[in-house]
Amino acid sequence: MCEERFKYFETTADIGIEVYSEKLNDAFINSALATMNLITDIDKIKHTTTRNITLEADDNESLLYDWITELLILLDSEFFIASEYQLDINYKENTYKLNATISGDIYDTTIYNYKTEVKAITYHNMLIEKDDSKYHIRFIVDL
Repeated sequence: MCEERFKYFETTADIGIEVYSEKLNDAFINSALATMNLITDIDKIKHTTTRNITLEADDNESLLYDWITELLILLDSEFFIASEYQLDINYKENTYKLNATISGDIYDTTIYNYKTEVKAITYHNMLIEKDDSKYHIRFIVDL
């Protein structure tokens, strides 16, 4: 079940997402899954096509923001929603770089149920930290 990979917390007019994972790559994947699961049931999305995404940022927070924003832009502009992610994050020359291949389908409400609209990710109360052996990501999306 997808609920084992992430959880939600309530905020005023928005919703928060918390992710714990041993690897940063998996934490970013679970952040994407949690966001897309607000829109529709991700476990039902067919993998009919793929997209490649490359992003660069100065820090992990900006990279997370750009990552979720890119997924929402794909949904808004191409009606593409993904539920399978292969992702690699590298830090090189003072830059974080994300390379991802995502698999999914065209979002059609006659095929996939509609839960809610996610407008954007916010920087408000965003947190990315590593303690002991786990990454903890916390962020809020605007509904």
